[in-house]
Amino acid sequence: MTTSRPHPGLGRIQHHDPRNLDYAHGVLPKSAIQSVTWARHTPILDQGSTLGSCTGNALTGALGTDSKGRTATAQVTVQADSKGIFTAGTYTLDEDFAVRAYELNTRLDSIKGQYKPDDTGSSGPACGKTAQALGLATGYTHAFTYDALRSALQAGPVLIGIPWYESMFTPQSDGRITVDTASALAGGHELLVREYDAVGDRVWVDNSWGLSWGVRGRGYFNGADLRTLLSDGGDVTVLAFTTGPVPTPPHPPAPATDPRLARAAALLQEANGLMQALVHDTTTGT
Repeated sequence: MTTSRPHPGLGRIQHHDPRNLDYAHGVLPKSAIQSVTWARHTPILDQGSTLGSCTGNALTGALGTDSKGRTATAQVTVQADSKGIFTAGTYTLDEDFAVRAYELNTRLDSIKGQYKPDDTGSSGPACGKTAQALGLATGYTHAFTYDALRSALQAGPVLIGIPWYESMFTPQSDGRITVDTASALAGGHELLVREYDAVGDRVWVDNSWGLSWGVRGRGYFNGADLRTLLSDGGDVTVLAFTTGPVPTPPHPPAPATDPRLARAAALLQEANGLMQALVHDTTTGT
């Protein structure tokens, strides 16, 4: 199912491929769900109000955020993609990268049209395809429930694609995003989730509308509201990040070839042999 994107700055398209159900993320026991915050090493980005690149921005934020067994940085090294958007090399995880990622998303999803020239919007699963194409993920899983989201967060950040209602544009002073489904539907939006408060049952999201939105670019949903949004055509994309090659330790320096050092080593070895023989004779009485 797809929906249109009528509002500038909202670029998430609801596009659920039935095949994604074959790669659904599992759910942990309730006892395993804990509060968690994954550190982000890149700033909150600002996609502006003229381009619906939220999927690319959410992916960029995830790439710059730690996960279990992986420490992120503000840069990534990618392989060239088949569409010619990225060449092989190292890129800073900034807004330029996010727009490129969005462009690649629109070429890898199955939504009609592509950016450029058209601002078609894209989907969470397309972020997984882009991360794979760039060599930054080995795959991705898909989920549709709140319990699966909380389970996935135990191992790292996730992306959520949700319907965006007019009531959600301006969070409350403490960051709470008000979900009023009776207000007009503005479109769909993709966000990064990297923090869960188990005590208050709050899920904090990183938006891509600059630091002036919410609490320095962030806001939170209470559990009940996010359950509603996920059941209303929302989804969760969980990336299986690559950790990168392990650097090979440098070879130790070659041993010295000075003949005097070699002779000294031989004499030391001979002396050790004589000492061992003396100890043997003393302990055996010979």
